[in-house]
Amino acid sequence: MKASEVMVPDPHVAVAGAMASEVAIMLKTRNISVVPVVDDHRTRRFLGTLSDRDLVTRCLAEGKHPWHTRVDSLMRPNSPVIHPDRELTGFEVRMDNDPNESHLRPTITVVDEQGKVVGFISHPEAIPDVKIVWG
Repeated sequence: MKASEVMVPDPHVAVAGAMASEVAIMLKTRNISVVPVVDDHRTRRFLGTLSDRDLVTRCLAEGKHPWHTRVDSLMRPNSPVIHPDRELTGFEVRMDNDPNESHLRPTITVVDEQGKVVGFISHPEAIPDVKIVWG
């Protein structure tokens, strides 16, 4: 099974310069919990991901104001990426994270050859043959 067969095509994205409050509103209105972060809406070049939990732990819990905190200062730049034609059999999603963070959710962002976001896999743990590696 290829990534293009299980991805959500043309997913909602957050622009790096957006404020945390704007993304929080988008997550709520779109009923999603994780979003790819891109350089801008035209090129959609992938930079990282941002989750609702990141907004809480990296913004609110640290005393940052969501109206004045940019998304690119909160995102996770080391999120897994894959190309649409990549076979998922044997693919590993590495969750190399800070030992203090135990509530991360695995996701895979699908990008083309230029790094443009073309899809999103929000629950790779539900795909047989994809392995989630914690550690």
